Amino acid sequence: MAEDTNGQVENILAELGKKIDQLIYETKDASAEVRDDVEEKIRELKKKKEKLEDDFHHYKDRNEDKWGETKTHLSAALREMKKAVDALFRSKEA
Repeated sequence: MAEDTNGQVENILAELGKKIDQLIYETKDASAEVRDDVEEKIRELKKKKEKLEDDFHHYKDRNEDKWGETKTHLSAALREMKKAVDALFRSKEA
């Protein structure tokens, strides 16, 4: 796997983790109803992020030669996760 692509995926995963942590911090002062809703979404996002990380590391370790075929699909999944996190930030600000 190309080191630059590997680094890009790891950077995206790290960024998602930071945004999730920021959401957790920012919702601590929200109303109970909003906080409960956002916390549920955060739990879902964390599970999805952890699964992506596990899938990425598992695939990377076992299929170095097939990375080119899968890179597009993993990138799409990461973009969708990023959109979900961004949507949570926007809904919290509204």
